[in-house]
Amino acid sequence: MFYRVRDQLQRTRFNLLCRDIFRTPPLRMRAGDVSFVSLVSHRDLLMYLIAMKSIYRFFGAGRIVVLNDGSLTSKDSALLVRHLPFVRVSTFSEVPTARTPRGGCWERLLLISDLIRDSYVIQVDADSLTLHEIPEVLNFVAENCTFTLLGGGSFPAIESMQDACNRAKRSGQHSMEPQGVSERSLDQVPECAKLKYVRGNAAFAGFARNSFKTGDVEFFSKTMEAVCGKAKWHEWGSEQVTSNLIVANSANAGVLQHPKYTSYYALPEVDYPQSSFIHFMGTHRFENGCYFTLARQVIRQLGSETKHRPSLQEGDSVSEENSRPLPIQFTSQNVSFPKRKPE
Repeated sequence: MFYRVRDQLQRTRFNLLCRDIFRTPPLRMRAGDVSFVSLVSHRDLLMYLIAMKSIYRFFGAGRIVVLNDGSLTSKDSALLVRHLPFVRVSTFSEVPTARTPRGGCWERLLLISDLIRDSYVIQVDADSLTLHEIPEVLNFVAENCTFTLLGGGSFPAIESMQDACNRAKRSGQHSMEPQGVSERSLDQVPECAKLKYVRGNAAFAGFARNSFKTGDVEFFSKTMEAVCGKAKWHEWGSEQVTSNLIVANSANAGVLQHPKYTSYYALPEVDYPQSSFIHFMGTHRFENGCYFTLARQVIRQLGSETKHRPSLQEGDSVSEENSRPLPIQFTSQNVSFPKRKPE
């Protein structure tokens, strides 16, 4: 209870300090072959606008899809359209049905499985900031390669499922959350020898066009439910395990390296203002005032960067000069999903 009260007070303070996001100009959007997807709630609306505007400026093109968690009001939707002119606001009723748990971000992953038929999809959490250039992400998109942000204490690469399981067992951690239970049990997966795993963070992940299908989500969910037990698998956190499995077993997948791309744990040895992307996750979100400070910095930049930029509309073409990815290197993981017998 104390955490909820403190979090609400800190959210109120954040909204007061960062309300100038509403004074920044609407995004000048252009059509593109990438879609940005976020699950958004009423209480996270201001955070989301900062997150979306901060990352879109480094792309300059793409579609934006908001999945309403059920709490967005008509006023919220109008505000989204005002700032993100061509935004698509979807509801859970528009998400493909599947034999998976419900809630806990599962609808977001299922929506992505539908959208990747037509475009590359980047999932962006509302509590994130993009501070600097992100050439690695642009390259993954240009090459149609899947990626993920690393999780806390993650091995910095995609590895075999058996190695990931051994690593989880040696860590000495005894978390009973779905992710901890799953990672210590990966050696019980029937096709363990053929599959891979990455301890990713679903707060920021990119999914290549046609990289997976709704059936793949169902397959991994059914498999891990059998390993972990139905009650455990239906707790919050199982969707992230499935996202990790989707990423790791996609062809040509990679990871974003810490600390350039990171989650905020208030670690004194990390120079967070130099990171390109930061996910300000729950427990540590408001510690040391870092989120407040960097969000206000982004808001000031958004105000100044758009003053002299020509107006753009959906349907405008993206010039080769503006859309060309920067030359970077990453290690491909040539893995594919296991073949499944039709049911």
